[in-house]
Amino acid sequence: MSTTNKIIVWMQVSLDGRASGPNGAFDWPVVGPELSTYFLEGLRGAGLFVYGAEVYRGMAAYWPTADQQPDADDYEVKFARLWKPMPKLVLSRSLDTTEWNTTVSADVDAIRDAVGNADGDAYVFGGATIVGELVRRDLIDEYQLFVHPVVLGGGAPLFPDLGERQQVRLTSSRMYDDTVIGMRYVRVR
Repeated sequence: MSTTNKIIVWMQVSLDGRASGPNGAFDWPVVGPELSTYFLEGLRGAGLFVYGAEVYRGMAAYWPTADQQPDADDYEVKFARLWKPMPKLVLSRSLDTTEWNTTVSADVDAIRDAVGNADGDAYVFGGATIVGELVRRDLIDEYQLFVHPVVLGGGAPLFPDLGERQQVRLTSSRMYDDTVIGMRYVRVR
């Protein structure tokens, strides 16, 4: 793996640490103007987007045409234009056909070569299963978590039971739109 490219978990999370709600619900993230701007600025230098099959299906169902919709806002137009050409890796045993500059691998360790060959850092958007596998293998260099003001009371936890501690260091935090707290942690090795 390239020593310059990092694997960054970039996830929305509830106050109770869930990556999705019961039955996979993902209708709870609040993305206002400040957070939208940060997303666009932060992801411009990415070299690779990484997904599990379910999250990829949701993204691929919306972003390829989001900029062509008559009611698309400025964020949707800009993010769609960023998303479409971005190299993507889907870690999945169930998905085999993709479009939009996407590679699929059933082997989680494929991320090592993909990150090494990318033109920038790899951003892992989930889901929780993929993040859990990468955490278990101690492959995460950085976490950028966006904590939303909701307690879901169930659903997929962001972090799996590891059986051992992994040390991280907070490098920055910020409130967006008076609603969401963004936190950036780096892995201490």
